[in-house]
Amino acid sequence: MIRMILWSVLLVTLLTSGCAPTVKPKDQARSHYKMGQSYLAGKNYTQALHELLAAEKLAPADADIQAALGEVYFAKRAYDLSEEHYKESLSLRPDDPNVENNLAALYLDMQRWQDAARLFRKVADNLLFPYRVRALTGLGVAYQRHGDYIKAILAFNEALEGSPGSTGIMALQAQTYMRMDKYDLAQEQLEEVVRLSPEFSAARMMLGECYLHLGMTQEAAMEFREVANREDGSERAEKARDYLKILHDPS
Repeated sequence: MIRMILWSVLLVTLLTSGCAPTVKPKDQARSHYKMGQSYLAGKNYTQALHELLAAEKLAPADADIQAALGEVYFAKRAYDLSEEHYKESLSLRPDDPNVENNLAALYLDMQRWQDAARLFRKVADNLLFPYRVRALTGLGVAYQRHGDYIKAILAFNEALEGSPGSTGIMALQAQTYMRMDKYDLAQEQLEEVVRLSPEFSAARMMLGECYLHLGMTQEAAMEFREVANREDGSERAEKARDYLKILHDPS
């Protein structure tokens, strides 16, 4: 009887051993990809890279995996590798505005202003891209850094049409006016920024510098005092105090 039971168990084992489900490489790749995305969101870039490289081995022609590798290499400042993977993603899924926007942002960090501007313009004109203001802001920054100040002003105007009252964009536009020596226009813009966001110390600092160029020393000192008090101990506060010393203000 015992022999019959053992034989039955052996027979069942033999018959079912080949029926265990196998995980397809594509499914394994997606699993590694999702883990990589999770680590990327948590800013654990090394572990994210480990998972995404494992995913790439299993599915090298997956546009999402290539784009995610571009992101993690960007975060680790491996810019050449980031560009390589973003471009590979775009070769697999051409004209993806999200990847193109990320590649444009990479070009900003690489100081490739014209490449960044070209892509930001393309992305901003893509009706499928949900963050047009973001692309237009990047376009303005690229033009500003390249010295194309008029184009930068126009790009920031477009961005403000989509996001009226955005103090960050307004401050960037004011910074551009200052680079053009248009301090009266910068003053007007920065005063509005500070009115809307009194805690925006970087804008206050620029406004103080703008007042200096316009010979409005009392107004400049007031802004520098605000920065020094609001950001005590910071590098910006120290710079504000240096200005106050030049102005012979004891604050």
